[in-house]
Amino acid sequence: MKPPRLPLSLRVLGGRLGAQWERDRRDTLFLMVPVLLAALPHLRSLPWWVGTGFLILFGWRLGLLLSGRWLPRASVRWAGAIAAVAAVGAHYQTLIGREPGVALLVLFLGLKLMEVNARRDLFVVIFLSLFLLLAAFLHSQSILTATLVLLALAGLLAAMLTMQYLRHEAPIRQRLRLVGTLIFHALPVAAILFVLFPRPGGPLWGLPGDASRASTGLSDSMTPGAISELGESREIAFRVQFDGTPPAPAALYWRGPSFGEFDGTTWRALPPTVAAQPAPGLSVARDQRIAYTVTQEPSGRPWLFALEMPVRVSAPPGVVAAMLPDMQLVTRRPLGERIRFSVESALVWQAGSNETPASLAPLLELPIGFNPRTHALARQWLESGTAGGEAPMRLVERALAMFREQPFHYTLQPPRLGRHSVDDFLFDTRSGFCEHYAGAFVVLMRALGIPARVVTGYQGGERNPVDGWWLVRQADAHAWAEVWLEDRGWLRVDPTAAVAPERIERGVRLQARLGALPGLDAAVPLFERLRFNLDALTNAWNQWLLSYDRTRQQRLLERFGLQVDDWRGLAAAIALALTVALGAIAVLTLHPRRKRDPVERAWDEFCERMAATGIARRPHETASSYLRRVERLVEPERLGEARRIVATYNRLRYGVEPDSPTYTREARTLLRCARQFRP
Repeated sequence: MKPPRLPLSLRVLGGRLGAQWERDRRDTLFLMVPVLLAALPHLRSLPWWVGTGFLILFGWRLGLLLSGRWLPRASVRWAGAIAAVAAVGAHYQTLIGREPGVALLVLFLGLKLMEVNARRDLFVVIFLSLFLLLAAFLHSQSILTATLVLLALAGLLAAMLTMQYLRHEAPIRQRLRLVGTLIFHALPVAAILFVLFPRPGGPLWGLPGDASRASTGLSDSMTPGAISELGESREIAFRVQFDGTPPAPAALYWRGPSFGEFDGTTWRALPPTVAAQPAPGLSVARDQRIAYTVTQEPSGRPWLFALEMPVRVSAPPGVVAAMLPDMQLVTRRPLGERIRFSVESALVWQAGSNETPASLAPLLELPIGFNPRTHALARQWLESGTAGGEAPMRLVERALAMFREQPFHYTLQPPRLGRHSVDDFLFDTRSGFCEHYAGAFVVLMRALGIPARVVTGYQGGERNPVDGWWLVRQADAHAWAEVWLEDRGWLRVDPTAAVAPERIERGVRLQARLGALPGLDAAVPLFERLRFNLDALTNAWNQWLLSYDRTRQQRLLERFGLQVDDWRGLAAAIALALTVALGAIAVLTLHPRRKRDPVERAWDEFCERMAATGIARRPHETASSYLRRVERLVEPERLGEARRIVATYNRLRYGVEPDSPTYTREARTLLRCARQFRP
């Protein structure tokens, strides 16, 4: 007689199989899944060849495991290790540091899988995977990364439990249930340490080299073509929450770095020593202010983005914000971590009343030998133009009219420009994006004798109807111009709006499509709904978990009369909280409990219902003899059901192994039938 076919989980990953699948192969195969999950968070951040190499090694080991073939020789593994070290050293030019270290660890984990032939090797693989899980947070602290880490951790713990079983192997469901219990018991301890343990002043998972790896949609120079590469990027630059009614999307100009030096090809910021720049002479309308909170993603730059014109900034401790003479907000150090700060901006403002000829002189300079046709056009306008105090403003309007009335086009894929880039753009191609228009406009203004500069930043934003936060993405990167007029100071001029007003007004159309209700309108596509909900969840994760820094911890502890610097009181609070948590866990889990057999529970249920007829079972009485004694009291239509219950009880009690899946499955059915039985 052939033995019954076992379920897949027992045939492959566990159970008593005899020689069909030896124990070490089952343990190794069980471990392969969490090992893959431990490596997945790194594959996106590491070079493509590292992930490819690991997946090749992983697939090779899996094929050997399923086929039962021998592992490769030690010489092959040594050759692979030398090749991995050489490749990482050649790519990074070093073997020291976070990136090369993680790359080596991923490749060595794949190589270690090729020599797993003892239980000790399985533990080494588990410890390497646990270290990889810790290193995953150096790349990202997103919800997806945390989910992958939690799943991999559960799998690794289950693999460790699997190796603790000797002759008796528990079912996979029991192992996973035990792992879930362990993690659930650890959560209170982790929460207490997260809230109370003193937090460092910098990022918890940051390293000194992190800031150089961060990126932003803007750079410290502007060459037409740079921003176009991010025109379709959905990456978040920063999030904004307004305290009151937000301005119209067309008025959302988030100021970044400004450029006043032009060499004919590239725009750069003016060197600090070019002119003694005065502090920005700002005058603002007190009744036209708006307050908001900005959560800015790591950029690796010292720039803070705020609405024009910021008048008050509340940065977190350790971050010193200042306004440069060109009215840009900066910090002393590059931002290598997410930062949250409060700003108050004036929507109506005037700046530059204290500019001097020395400070304006660099903003009139143009390189010699570039763009002769643009200079000729400027001379033509000056010769045919009008004199008087309003002439500069009329020249600005004339330039905007030229962009608006002549066949200029807005495109993210402009043709290439030659040495005289502004001439080629204004007179030949007439196609470009915001960089082209802002740069050409400033060159034309300087040729007309009007001080001007290029300002870069972000324009617009997208409101998330789920949580009310505004999302400013890298696709919103923008460039505009500023001109200085004697009677008005610095004046923002956006030539792109004259050519492609839809670029500035697309946020207005988006809000009209989403509706004015605080929730999502029914007409919004399902994909948009899911995207907004996911972003709201990500924002909540960032605000409540990742943004829990030293400042927020101090505010929380002050409510309980504690100070972050008072290590004695804080240590006592941590010890007390851990004692209470561990005591509660001990009370819930360590009290003696006798697990009743499900078959015995079902039989007791049946006997209680039979005892309701007036005849109770005697202690020495067997199931069959008790049924014969009470058969005359059972309803005829229920007698067959009573006999089946007794027969099933006898078969399970004396003929089936208690550890088998059949016993557990039929015991549950027996218990349900016994509870439903009515004599």
